[in-house]
Amino acid sequence: MVAALLGTGSAWADQKVIHALGEDLPQPGALFEDVRAMKLAPGRRIVCESDTDKPRLANPGLMQPQRSRGADHVRRCSVFADDGKDNWVVAGVATVFGEARLWLIFVEQGAQGRYRLAQLSLWGRNSEWNKAAGLLGAMLGEPSTKAERVLGWMDEQHETLMFIDEKYPDEFAVAIGDIRLRKLMKSPGTAIRE
Repeated sequence: MVAALLGTGSAWADQKVIHALGEDLPQPGALFEDVRAMKLAPGRRIVCESDTDKPRLANPGLMQPQRSRGADHVRRCSVFADDGKDNWVVAGVATVFGEARLWLIFVEQGAQGRYRLAQLSLWGRNSEWNKAAGLLGAMLGEPSTKAERVLGWMDEQHETLMFIDEKYPDEFAVAIGDIRLRKLMKSPGTAIRE
């Protein structure tokens, strides 16, 4: 029953919010293969740390496999583009608050090696903070978490965070995750068998 809930419920995750942020963005809960096939601007592609055919990255450290608990069951991905010198760099996707970097975290669900999108995050320019905060507030209501440089909304299935990371003070992030799938990321193995 839990597998059935994860398999179907999460596929409908926060559709209204995701669609409002950007037309072609993937939904939390989406299958890895479906997200890999998403529509991107010409010359861009999704690259994951687990890819064996990665292009030559300008910063290869971005896609180094993570060595942490449960890392074998997690895939991190982002959108890259050729910089014209046969080096691939992180590239943006179109959003309502301008071009933003897209990072994706997938987690393995079940014993068949199926990966689902546990969280997506968009990194945009700080000048667009008010626009994004206003849009999210209009759709999700008053934030349940309100602190300097952090806003958060949560329901039974999804968590949406908007924050500024000290490492990237010129940008803000909007991270939307499926709470149940993200719990699998913390487990030492595949927590739910189908």
